[in-house]
Order: sequence, then C-alpha cells, then structure tokens
Amino acid sequence: MPIERPTFHESWYRVSELHPRMRSTVQISRQYFRGKMWHVVQDHTNNAFFRLGRPAYTLIGLLDGKRTVAQAWNTCNEQLGDDAPTQGETIQLLGQLYTSNLLQAELPPDAESMFKRYKQRVKREVQGYLTNLLFIRIPLIDPDMMLNKFLALVGWIFGPFGLVVWLGLFAAALYTLGSMGGDVGAKLVGGAHGILAPRNWLFLYLAFALDKAIHEFGHAIACKKFGRQSGTGGEVHTMGIMFLVFTPIPYVDASSAWALKSKWQRAMVGAAGMWMEFALASVAAMVWANTGGNSTIHALAYNVMFIASVSTVLFNGNPLLRYDGYYILSDLAEIPNLAQRSKEFIFYIVKRFVWGLRQARNPAHSRSEDFWLFFYALASGAMRVLVSIGIFLFLAEQLKNHPQLLIIVLVLASAALLVWITIPIGRFIKYLFSSPELLRVRKQAVSTTLAGLALAVVLLGVVPAPNRCRAEAVAAPAHMAEVFAGADGFVTGVRRSNSVVRGGAKALAAGQNALAKGSVLVKMRNWKMTSQLAQLHAQRSTLRAQYNRALAKDFAMAQIVHREIRAVNQEIADVHTRLGRLTVYAPRSGLWLAPDIMQKKGMYLKHGQPIGFVADPRHIIIKAVADQDIAGLIKREGLPNVQIRLDGRPGVFLRGVIQRIAPAGQDRLPSQALGYYAGGLTAVNPRDPQGMTAMHKFFEIRIKPQDGQKLLPGQRVVVRFDLPPKPLLAQAWDAVMQMIQQRFHV
Repeated sequence: MPIERPTFHESWYRVSELHPRMRSTVQISRQYFRGKMWHVVQDHTNNAFFRLGRPAYTLIGLLDGKRTVAQAWNTCNEQLGDDAPTQGETIQLLGQLYTSNLLQAELPPDAESMFKRYKQRVKREVQGYLTNLLFIRIPLIDPDMMLNKFLALVGWIFGPFGLVVWLGLFAAALYTLGSMGGDVGAKLVGGAHGILAPRNWLFLYLAFALDKAIHEFGHAIACKKFGRQSGTGGEVHTMGIMFLVFTPIPYVDASSAWALKSKWQRAMVGAAGMWMEFALASVAAMVWANTGGNSTIHALAYNVMFIASVSTVLFNGNPLLRYDGYYILSDLAEIPNLAQRSKEFIFYIVKRFVWGLRQARNPAHSRSEDFWLFFYALASGAMRVLVSIGIFLFLAEQLKNHPQLLIIVLVLASAALLVWITIPIGRFIKYLFSSPELLRVRKQAVSTTLAGLALAVVLLGVVPAPNRCRAEAVAAPAHMAEVFAGADGFVTGVRRSNSVVRGGAKALAAGQNALAKGSVLVKMRNWKMTSQLAQLHAQRSTLRAQYNRALAKDFAMAQIVHREIRAVNQEIADVHTRLGRLTVYAPRSGLWLAPDIMQKKGMYLKHGQPIGFVADPRHIIIKAVADQDIAGLIKREGLPNVQIRLDGRPGVFLRGVIQRIAPAGQDRLPSQALGYYAGGLTAVNPRDPQGMTAMHKFFEIRIKPQDGQKLLPGQRVVVRFDLPPKPLLAQAWDAVMQMIQQRFHV
C-alpha cells in the first residue's frame, strides 16, 4: 500500500543539525477557523504573516536556538504521533518561514541550497511585481502615526453611531431620488451611456481617485480601530500610489487585520471600504439630484455616484473576484486563502482520481471545506471569464468611435489572454512532462490528459448539440383597436375598464363583461367650444334679422348676408362635430382595457391622446422582438414551430406557430413590458421616458399559440426557436461573429 505522507526525506541530513529559532520581533496570536485552532505568526518589522496549524506550531515552539531540528522533530513525534509533521513537511515549513524572514538560523551551504527554491519563488514574485506594468505599487508614506492621532475623531464611523448616520444617508439618498419623478430611471441610465465619453474623462478620473482614496482610508481606519480594541495593534505602515492600467490611484496596506481574533472584525475591515463608498454615493446622489444638468458639480456628482455604487457592487462586493467581497467571504467562512486553495483542490482531484497519484495532498481540512473549495473554484472561474468578457465588450462599445483607444483595449485583452491562458498551459505542459512528483504515474497522467483533450474536442467540435435561440415576447389580442381622444376636453365620465372589473383574469380571458360596438367609453366636456357654439348661434340670429331687412330694401345686400349665414352654419356644424367627438365610443366589440382610466376623470385630454384599447382576448397572438441574426436564422431554416414559456412560470410550456416575420426592422416596441424600465431584456432609448423606443432595430415575429386561452393580454413570455443541431464550438463561433457584426458593423 503506497504511503500518502512519507515520513522520511532524502535531504533531511541537510537541516537536521541546524539550531533555528523564531525572530524576537515575531508575535504569535491564536485564532479559530471552523472550530479548529490556528496560530498566526506576525513580524511587525516587515508586516509579514504566516498561519500555523497545531502540529507546525508545536514543532516551531520547540526550536529555541539550542535544540536541533532533529531533536525538535523527534520530540514532536513523541507528543503528536501520526499528526506530527513529516520530514518533508518540516523542510518545507522551515523554508517558508526563512523566506518570510520569520526564522533566524545560521545556514550551512547544504541547507542554503535546500531553501533555494523558496527564494527563487520570491524572486519570481518580485520580478513579476516589477515587470507588471498594469499593476504597479509605489509606497510613499507611513500613515500609522497620523491614524493614531485622528482615530479619536473618525473611529466612530465604524460604531453604532456611525451605523445610524450611514443608514440615514442611504435613506435620504433614496428619498431624494424618488422625489425626482418617474423619469429618474431614464436620467440615470442615460448618464451611464456617456460615462466613457471623452468629454467625461476628467470627471470620471477625479471621481475614481476621490472614491478610492476614501475607500482605502476606510480600510485603514477600521483596521486601526479594531486592532486597538483587540490589542493586536492594527498597524498600517504603507500608503502609496498604485498604477492600475496606467491610472494612478491611492492604496494602503491593511494586512495587519490578519491578526484580529474575531472573524467579524476582520470581515468589517474588509467591508470598510464599501461602507465608506456607499456613504459617499448617497451624498453624491443628493448633490446630483439638486444641481443643474449642465453644471460641473452635477457631472462630478454623477460620476462619483456611479463609481461608488455600480463599480462597488459589481467588483468590490463580488465574492467571486479577489476584492473586498472575497476577503469578507473568506473570513466569515473561516477558510483563509480560499481562492488559491480552491485551485489546488481542483488540481488535487485531477492528480488523485484521474492520474492515480496516491500521495497527492488535499488542501481541504474537512468535508465541508471540500464543498466550499470545489464550488468556489468553479464559480470564481466562470465569474472571471464573464466579467472579463463583459468589461471588454463594454469598452469596445463605448470606444468604437475612437480607434486609437480601441487598439489599446485590444492589446490589453491580448495580454490578458496570454497571462490567463497561454502561460498557464505552458506551465502545465512543463509540469506534466518534467515534474518529479509524477515520476511513477507520468504515463497514466499524459495518456489521461490527452484522452480528456481528445474527448473534449470531439464533444465540443464534432458531436452535434441542441441549437436553440430565444427571444422575449408579449401576448396581445389578435384583434385590437386603440382608442384615442377625439377632441380636446376635460373628462367628466368614464366607463370602468374590464381589466379591473369583477371576475379577474379568468373573466377577462373568457370574454365576459364584453361591450358592443358603439358603447360609450368616455365623456368629455369643452367649455370653450360650448361658449363658441352659443356665440355662433347668436351671430346667426343677428345675421338672419339683417337678411330679412335686406330683402325689403337691397336684394344684393341680402345675398351677401345669406352667404355669411351659410358660413356661420358651417362653423356651427363643425363645432357640433367636435362636440360629438367629446364622447368616445367603442370602435369594435370586445373588452375595454384601460387600467388607469379612473385616474383620468377630471383630467384634460388633448386630441389624439391614447386612452386605452378595445380587444378580444379570446384570440391571442404573441409578438416577439428578435435581432437581425435570429430573424435571419429563422427565415433561412424555415422553422414554423416554437416553444413558449411563461415569464415567472418556468414549468408551463406552450406550443406556437410562426405566422409572420416583419419584412423590415423597427424600433417601436409592441409593449413597454419588453423594455429595461419594465424589467424586460430589450435596451431602450434613454431619451424616451415611456420606454417604448428600442436602442437598436429589431424584427417583430408574430406567433399564434396553439392554446391561447392560457395567455392574457400584456403577459410577458419567452419564445424558444429550435434550430438544426450544431457542435458547441460552431455555435460559439457563430455567436462571436454575430456579436462582432452587431457591435462594430463589419
């Protein structure tokens, strides 16, 4: 039976006679992770941290500069038995502590060479740190003394009183935005579309720098406050400038939060930056809502609000990316180094169960950690890919009219692909063919890897897979007439809408309470026209009297007056016609659908203003909005049948038949329910407060459901079109090409 943890190591003789000890500047504190006690080693001189389990701590505690490593290891074996570190683990532990400058020892040449691999690793990290032009940190000052002086003034921010103030700012911001009216959403979305416009670059950078400065100070203040409370110090010795994609922003090193014993305090230090950003966003929202649309303060406030809210939620608050949300999750779940260990766990599964490497080390310490590490590795990997693609597409869309800047985006994307894909693949190949760890299972490792690669190629590039595309749609009556105001006037009486009468949705679908053609829907009154009619009648009476007098004296004058009487009669007839239009009648038989009709009573309506619909809900048709690519595929394949899924009811499926595809693109949505403002998926033009104008042209596809009685007018559905099967790689390539054609018009 193979030994998973070999007790002995061939290089043990090189370190066994050393007399190492921990440096005098090292401080050790206890912490509990998932019910298990660990020891955190901290060196205040270089702010270095290291986490030790009980076996490693027992071994290190025996190294006092007098005992040899062999004596300490033997004593540790006597005390801990099988839980004691092996010789290989001891060598690795000593090397890591020595590289972190936590261990003091006089090393002979043999032992120095043993730790060489750790020094080389650090050297590679430093070289990568210096050569990574997209992420350079330049330390400038030590803010620890300044934080000590000002902690009494600002420490309340992360206490009960600070929580009350924070909630008050947030509530005031929501109230201020809500009081702006129904078009506040359109204004917010409209501003976001121009966030990367060249004219906004200065405001964007100023907002970004201000937001990140407050964010980093939040971390520093929280670290200092809770460090003081717990007695760990909470030192913050580094503050400087970080060049993030050549953009200078401030940063602080608050890694001393590792020494905090309470996981809630560590999580609060991680959340402190977002805490400050949301407070800043609340203040910026109130400033934006109460300043002029063309002022500098208004533009700067919007950028601050956008950066401190949207970017905070998408990035800092996202636990699947290695920002604040990740460290908060790591602390609360009590799994330090979650991201790296999750990658190691996936690699452990491959080595242990695919390559057959029995001595593979599992980075998880319990069954529950197995679950955390496995699912976090999958979720974080998918999230990084989605966020990276999303950022690239957003930048490409915003900068498509600036080719010189778009080239920079393409270069950065290519560099990211090189770092994330090419280099890891090269390292993996080198490990697979040259690692001593795989000496006994190299043949199986290479063969299973090649077999897995071949299987993936066959499954993704050869085997046909279901090929479907989807479009959002809305149910509408097949026979429907829109009702408009026939003239200007004040509403004096209305007919109650069938959409709110007794019987509900079932009565609506069954056509109950339907009205006949010509039924009165709305009664209006126009006092100006009534007064005009009275004046015309008086004018006609006067003209008739003049006409009668003229017949006896001057026949020619009588003819002139007679023509004037006919003109007045025509005006009276016109006024009577307009007055008749003040009563709105049903243009057809069906149900009267006007949910807000009761609110229109007493309102002034203009001629041609929409009021509602008269429709027959027993005959439903579905109107789907599809882009040019989907419409072209459907036309080319000639697919008649579709599947319909109700929005919010995924278990209900209906069948339908395509009746017609509009021959030309349009931008007027068939219903507000399909736009962003109403929760739909179609981007709408921010200049249209009604949310009925789409940002891009679309094709309207009309579908007749086979069981229309299950649908109600205005109900949102999702339509699925089943296309001929195609390999997944071919489908992905088609999607990429369609996206490029749609966004860049090539």
